[in-house]
Amino acid sequence: MNMFPRTFLHIERLIEEEINRVQLELFQFSFSVEKPTLPAPKGQPIVVQEKVYIPTKEHPDYNFVGRILGPRGMTAKQLEVETGCRIMVRGRGSMRDIGQEEKNRGKPNWEHLNDELHVLIQCEDTPNRAHLKLKGAVSEIKKLLIPTPFGKDDLKRKQLMELAIINGTYRPVNKIPLHNETLLGPVAVMPLAVHTPVWQSNLLLTPRNKSLRTPNFAYDFNMK
Repeated sequence: MNMFPRTFLHIERLIEEEINRVQLELFQFSFSVEKPTLPAPKGQPIVVQEKVYIPTKEHPDYNFVGRILGPRGMTAKQLEVETGCRIMVRGRGSMRDIGQEEKNRGKPNWEHLNDELHVLIQCEDTPNRAHLKLKGAVSEIKKLLIPTPFGKDDLKRKQLMELAIINGTYRPVNKIPLHNETLLGPVAVMPLAVHTPVWQSNLLLTPRNKSLRTPNFAYDFNMK
């Protein structure tokens, strides 16, 4: 495909869509989102939004941003799909490049940089549906802003595995514990023949579509 750029645009689009679909399915986390029963649309669509402030003062060393976004923004992307709302991290400290953040502060469309670090949740739908969706999304974000004790954070464990897969450093554990080895008896191990190559395939997924990133947010995932 690289040898013939912009020649097979339809095929490239299909490949990108399939890569995105597989990545989202692979990296899904069970959030147990309680989806509200939505009534039939009534009225003209509106946009509603709500800010949820991140408790950085109470927990200065906790990586809330990484927890919300996930690797390549995929945790936030999944929440967007499940809640029907846009999820964006805004406010002071929301940009990875601190110098660039200072340059943008005070400029038009960057007013949010004067506010404390927060999650901005937006929903566009009819009035009788938008508020229900927004309420559900706010509830899920607030759950992520509760620090989890070390070693008991299933979401962080999943995110670390995702990050290892993306970086090509993931090594699955193949050893299966045997609870009653005496039932199996001895196992004969056959030596490999000389000059027999042994191949090990590494699972490697490299995101290629920037649409997986959380909208309007320049922050790379960094687990602490």
